[in-house]
Amino acid sequence: MRISEFSDPILFSSQISPNDVAQGRIGNCYFLAVCSSLAEQPSQVRDRFITKCLNKAGIYLLNFWINGQQTPVLVDDYLPIEGNNLIFSHSKQVDFWVCLLEKAWAKLMGSYGATIQG
Repeated sequence: MRISEFSDPILFSSQISPNDVAQGRIGNCYFLAVCSSLAEQPSQVRDRFITKCLNKAGIYLLNFWINGQQTPVLVDDYLPIEGNNLIFSHSKQVDFWVCLLEKAWAKLMGSYGATIQG
């Protein structure tokens, strides 16, 4: 499902919080712990996103640092669902930053499955 198909989607809520991060079916809690740590300083979350607003094209550029190298990652906004529920990580709020960070990480690692247990 595309982000635009959810009701009233936003990329970042005004109150980014470590408590926003919720784990889905994948055992990548190590990555979600990093997301929660980043959320201690909301600007750190926003700084990962080069594309800072939801857009009709559904394309987002994110920035990671891998072994000291700045590594841009381009992802679309198609997210895995079952019924109308996201099956992987998500925010407990209405924002989608957690989903897109996880998707970009999965792309860097080769797949969602490759992110299991680090």
